[in-house]
Amino acid sequence: MPTRLEAVYCDGWDAGVVNPLTSVTAKARDAVGEPYTVLLLLNGQLCAAMDLSWSEGYCRITRFDPADRQLSRHLLRGTDEGDLFLREARTWDGPADAGKYEYPHVAARTTTTYSNSGMRTDIVEPRGDRGARQESTSEQRPPRLPIPEFGQWNELLRLAGEASAEIVDAVQHELPVRVETRAPWRPPRPLRPDGIAELFVSGAIVDIHDKRLHLSVHQAGELRLTSGRLVAADPSSLEFDAEPFTVSVPAGAYPVSISLATFLDDPRHSRVCAARLDVNDRPTVRWELALRDGQEPIDLGYREFFGFGVDAGMACFVDADARERMKDVWLTLDGLIDPRHRTIDSGAMVVWSSGWGDGAYPTWIGYDAAESVTCFVADMLLFPTDSDEDDD
Repeated sequence: MPTRLEAVYCDGWDAGVVNPLTSVTAKARDAVGEPYTVLLLLNGQLCAAMDLSWSEGYCRITRFDPADRQLSRHLLRGTDEGDLFLREARTWDGPADAGKYEYPHVAARTTTTYSNSGMRTDIVEPRGDRGARQESTSEQRPPRLPIPEFGQWNELLRLAGEASAEIVDAVQHELPVRVETRAPWRPPRPLRPDGIAELFVSGAIVDIHDKRLHLSVHQAGELRLTSGRLVAADPSSLEFDAEPFTVSVPAGAYPVSISLATFLDDPRHSRVCAARLDVNDRPTVRWELALRDGQEPIDLGYREFFGFGVDAGMACFVDADARERMKDVWLTLDGLIDPRHRTIDSGAMVVWSSGWGDGAYPTWIGYDAAESVTCFVADMLLFPTDSDEDDD
């Protein structure tokens, strides 16, 4: 006779049931791909939590022991074919006397990661955070499963190490319950390129908090891409962390524009919104995040992005072949206050002040209807979006 598990629906688990949901509400969310959590109880005690968001092709299964310690966590992501593949599996084992919060750090830990291309990486840490680790790679395609119908979660649970079970809705339970304004987890919706084109509308007025800013667009000259491999980086880090993007363009000289925001109540105060390198003049119909080798968009969480870090308050475009030659140019710059941008060595580098200062910034690639690159835009994240304000 199969084990009987009782399902409790909610916005998430955080040492308690956060924002309980009815089965009807959870099923409705499931049907449209919106996020929710299923808690599975064995004899009234939590044994597994499933965070589901099918619109993002996302499923995270966490298993617990009777002491409420994490035993395993399995992350599944969607494929282009519409099913799920196992992206990562992490398990913990002992010691028996470790407490709930100490356990994930001191228990023996094994992490297995799969790529969709068929590469498997195993990391074994016999003493958790406290000791050595062994890493190995092999060619192995990840386990794949169809996205299940609501309530039909046995295949997912078996993949995570749970035995087959009869799953029924819980009539009542004794888990702690609380109501929060926000769910304890977010589906992996990375930062999106909203309003990128609008940053280059000269004369536009933008409100930020209690201030109004005027946008203007300035031509910074042409950047020489001798190899066609663009680097966006802090000019002070060209010798340390300045790999080119995986998408390249034909070698040539390309015009660069700087979007500048000036405070209406203080015209001496301006900030760079973005820098754009134009590859052609055809309309941009879609944007995607510029990536470096080894970066996988599927690993990005809520509003995360891959970008370049800034520690010197400046950013630049430069060709990959010019990195070594231009690595010390930043020492000659005076903070880029007036003007906010400069073209170096007849177009070997274009440099600008980085938005509000130090931080991390994404670069977006624009494509036309024929899937040709139209531009690269380094976004200085000057203006908060509605999502940013919701996170405050």
